[in-house]
Amino acid sequence: MKRFVVAAIPLLVASMAHAAETQAPAAASAQQAQTPATASSASAPVAQAPAAPAPEAQASTPAPEDQPVTLDSLLNPPSKATTGLTDLRMQMLTEAGKTVGFRGGMAARARVLRDALNARAENLDTIFQFSPLINRNGTIPPVIVEARELSSFSPDQIRTANRVYKIEKEERFVSVPPTWRDYLFVGLPMKGGVDLPTFDTRPQNGNEEAVWRDAVKNGWSAGEQQADAILAANFNRLTRDYTGMVRYSTLVQEGMISTTRVAESRQTVTGDGRQLMLGDTLRRVTSKATFETNPNKWSPTVNRGEQPAPKVAPVPQSGTAPAAKPPATQIEGRPLGDDEK
Repeated sequence: MKRFVVAAIPLLVASMAHAAETQAPAAASAQQAQTPATASSASAPVAQAPAAPAPEAQASTPAPEDQPVTLDSLLNPPSKATTGLTDLRMQMLTEAGKTVGFRGGMAARARVLRDALNARAENLDTIFQFSPLINRNGTIPPVIVEARELSSFSPDQIRTANRVYKIEKEERFVSVPPTWRDYLFVGLPMKGGVDLPTFDTRPQNGNEEAVWRDAVKNGWSAGEQQADAILAANFNRLTRDYTGMVRYSTLVQEGMISTTRVAESRQTVTGDGRQLMLGDTLRRVTSKATFETNPNKWSPTVNRGEQPAPKVAPVPQSGTAPAAKPPATQIEGRPLGDDEK
């Protein structure tokens, strides 16, 4: 057995040496094949994934649909970097500038209008005299408006009217007769100055000052126009009320509207344990002015340049006596004489 083992050892060593010699060239060739690839891979640049574009590069300004493209629009595209203003900051400056300009323009224009009206105060006092219109019972007359040549249409009818009278404002008690100043100065600012906004809302640089100036100019112009519109509306209301009160007096003389009735009660002493009143007088309106719809009760007057209102006689019914002859026409409240009939 020993002899067999000793004899087998040289054979085993020889076979292992032959296997090593066979594997060495194969490993060398494999190493030589891998070495150029590794070198080429090391010398070649490493390919990287394309970087994602920045969010600002992805977002593009959409072209207006209705506005045609021009060379100037492409050479000078709009950019926030040119002004350095954000939309919120620009909106805040614009609104603040318009508000300040509107108040300033309205106040400045109102001062000019007040000075012009005060310069014509004597003429206005002569034209608009409310004191003679006040009734003895202390009430100011109602305002009667008049419309002429009216018509209304519907699919199956049409309605026309030569004149229409309407009570626009009812009578009321007043302690002091109104004046034209009570009408024309309403709504016009009496304060000349304008409060500026806080410093955070004011312009801080040249770009903001340009936006501020444009907003103030626009607001100033709008304020002046508003002051003119207020004065025009006030003047129309003054003319309507004064003319309507004068018209009421004319209609009362013609019997076309009733007068205002006022009840008065007097008590010598009134009060309680904590208050004492002597000569207590109470006035209250018991019957307001109303139109007289019966034309037979009218007594129209003839004014120069106007035709008298037509006198409508009632239609006699069967079995009744004919209507009485209407009275003679009056001129300015004076009945006609025998030589004028």
